[in-house]
Amino acid sequence: MKQNFFNIPIDALTMSQTLEKVENAITLNKQIHHTVVNAGKVVMMQTDKELEKSVIDADIINADGQAIVWAANLLGYKLPERVSGIDLMEELVKRSFKNGYKCFFFGATEEVVTKLVNIYAMQYSEDIIAGYRNGYFDKEEEEGIALQITESGANILFVAITSPKKRFS
Repeated sequence: MKQNFFNIPIDALTMSQTLEKVENAITLNKQIHHTVVNAGKVVMMQTDKELEKSVIDADIINADGQAIVWAANLLGYKLPERVSGIDLMEELVKRSFKNGYKCFFFGATEEVVTKLVNIYAMQYSEDIIAGYRNGYFDKEEEEGIALQITESGANILFVAITSPKKRFS
């Protein structure tokens, strides 16, 4: 069930319910787009229509910030808990190891994304890594990057790029 908070249809989901939805999509080989909102993003969405569209078009929108949960509940909307993007990512990586999913990590600097991939490979297994790519590229590289991600066999794509830019067609 979605709660219309400042014209943002935030999903009233717990962490476990969000994980279940993501895993169901993986099982069904269905592509979904997940995003999170915090107070800062809600404020930016009021004037940044590209950001607003990127968020609103997502299949799952979680309240990343506790301030969102408190404000929504104060205004009479029921959001059961904060579901932070980083906590969700950690849990999905853990489940990837357990269930044989492959993850592609896209974004941040080369140094940061390489370090992250190395940590997960050591902590879990190299088998969960479908691939990775930093988030710095030119417009003419987009098609090749999309092909790289598609051909990687990833079940989950983690994107660490500013919200409007990470929306792929």
